[in-house]
Parts: sequence; C-alpha cells; structure tokens
Amino acid sequence: MRKGFIFNQNKCVACKACSAACILENGWKVQPRSIFTYNKEAVFSLQVIHLSMACNHCEKPVCLEGCPSAAYIRDSETEAVIIDEKKCIGCHYCKWNCPYDAPKSDFVNGIVYKCHLCHTRLKEGREPACASSCPTGALSYGYLLAGTESYSLPWFPDKKLNPALEISGFNKSIPLKIIPERIQKPENKIINEKEKNIKDEWSLVAFTFLTSIAVAMVSSSFLKGFFPDKILFLIILLTGGISFFHLGKPLKAWRALVNIKDSPLSREITLFLIFSVISILSVILKSSVLLVVSSLSGLILLAAIDAVYTFSDKRKSIIFHSGQTFLTGLLIISFFSDMLFPFLFIAFIKFASSVFNMLNDKNRDLFSIYDFSELQCLSLL
Repeated sequence: MRKGFIFNQNKCVACKACSAACILENGWKVQPRSIFTYNKEAVFSLQVIHLSMACNHCEKPVCLEGCPSAAYIRDSETEAVIIDEKKCIGCHYCKWNCPYDAPKSDFVNGIVYKCHLCHTRLKEGREPACASSCPTGALSYGYLLAGTESYSLPWFPDKKLNPALEISGFNKSIPLKIIPERIQKPENKIINEKEKNIKDEWSLVAFTFLTSIAVAMVSSSFLKGFFPDKILFLIILLTGGISFFHLGKPLKAWRALVNIKDSPLSREITLFLIFSVISILSVILKSSVLLVVSSLSGLILLAAIDAVYTFSDKRKSIIFHSGQTFLTGLLIISFFSDMLFPFLFIAFIKFASSVFNMLNDKNRDLFSIYDFSELQCLSLL
C-alpha cells in the first residue's frame, strides 16, 4: 500500500500550523505548504472549504520528468520526490508543469524549493512536521485507501498523476448557486493581491519572438536562393543571451542539456544550439547544404518550443491554437519570402483557430476546475 498525506477538510480551520511547522522544521525561505480556500469571501449561500496542500509526491511526477537539469530525484525508501538544490538552475519549468502549485521560487537564491516529505523524519519513524503539528487532526500521514489515486473531486485537478493524497470529509455535491447571483454579496470583502515576482516572463517572450525571426530569416533566404545577412549572427547571440535572464542560476545553464530524453525544455535548448551553429556556419562557409539543414532544424525548433507548453498544459485546445510558435514562424517566413497566398492562408488559419477556441472556451466554474497553479492568489498569505 502507498503512503501519503491524509486530509479531512471538515476538520481544517486554516490555522496554518502545518505551514508554520514545515518552515520551522526545514528553515525554508519560502512556503512549501499553502492553504487554499474556496469561498474565501464568505458568501452566505456557499460552503467555506479549506485545503492544506504541498507536494503530493505523485506516482508520475511531471516535475521530475520535465526538469531539464535533472535536479529532481525520487527517494527509493520513502517515495519522496526531492530537489537537489545543487543541480537546480532556477528555470521554474517545474512550476509550470505541477498542477498543484508545489514548487516554490526562492528569488533570493535563484532556485526552487518544495516539500520533500520530511524524508529524514520518515526514516526515523516520525511523521512529517506538518502532519505532527496539526492541532485538529485534519492533516496526517499514513497508508492511503485503495483506489485513492482514482478518486474524483469536482474542484481537484485530475491530471492522471496519481498523487499520494487522500481527501475526506468533503461534500460531493457542488454547492447550489442562488439565482440571481447578485444577491450573493460577500460578508467580508477580501482583496487578493497577485504574487509579486521579482522576475516576469519577458525574457521567454523575447526568446520565442527572436527565435521565430531567426528561423524565418534562414528559411526565407533558402526559398529566395541567397544566404542570410550577417545580422543573423547578432539576432542569434541576442536571443541566446536573453534566455539567461530567465534562469535563477545562469552559471549553471549548461545543466539544461542534461535531460534531453525526457524534458521538452532540454530538447528545445539543444535544438536552439544546433540551429544556431549550423546557421552561422552556413553563412560563413556559404554552404547550400548547411542552409537547407539549418532551415529544417529551425522548423523543428519552432515545434519544440510549442512542445514545452503542451507538456505542461495538456488541454486539447492548446494543441492547435493561433498563438503557436510554429504557425507564427511560418507566417513570418511567408512574409519575408514575399509569398502572398501562403501568408494569407496561414493568417486565415490563425484567425480561424482563434475564433474557434473562443467559441469553444466555456466559462469554467471555479468550483468545477480548481487548478492550483493558476489560482495562487487564493492561498492564504
């Protein structure tokens, strides 16, 4: 039988003793365990529900699989998924992949921390600090009920990862809504502030855009029958340099190539390096063969960039959408190549897919789809 966290939501009063014990036990500079609350504003007609959540040490941990630097390991004795801080490069890709908001960024040290199940305590026969400190008995650690990994809750994201977590005491039915909803006024107005990150995602946006421009320059030059201008060197160097701004540990960037087999991000970086080298050599050596190879590798690179996002978000709507890097790259290539009809055709596809996704994007109820990575603002600070 598997062991894991056992949580009874009827007993949780959101006292945060579990979170405090976690921080004190391990000397964290971040808060690996968070308390999420549904109906935080205490709307009279809805049930108030708390959930204490940290890493669930899933049977299929996407944080471990997707990490480009292979910084995650699984302890064979306790089944805990643990970060090796010395290998972490601070790319935050594990945060994208985890649907339970388990990894936490430490912007001071430039790396990521998360619950490691107090694995040293477990080996000593003791419970994790969070479980042993819960005053109401809402959180404990022990053997999970058979089939726990397949339970279905309307507000818990089921990503087929088999989290080591058992939740009980919940109301299986979604609370009724009063119609009209305007009478559901909060008894206590709570203003949620967005998490203030020291680093935003501007470097990733710039990297993706400049990569598309570089690939378009190479491919359009091939289609027109001449070699790219040497400004391509500057664009490639600028693109590579910008990517370092996203890392908490830029000097460890080389580790991003370690997990090529399993990590889409590692494959993306590898393909960028291959494309860059071949493209530069094709211009220097004036080699038509290298120009063809660089064009093909560039298209594969654009597809690899999209794979980074589809790995973390497996919704069908993201598999084909107007914002795909591959489609954008093709659009820029046709523009640079003065190919009017391909340009209009690809533009139409992007427009049509955008309209289709908007029409099929139903309003998701907070209580029916509860993705903790998207709802960090609901955690009690």
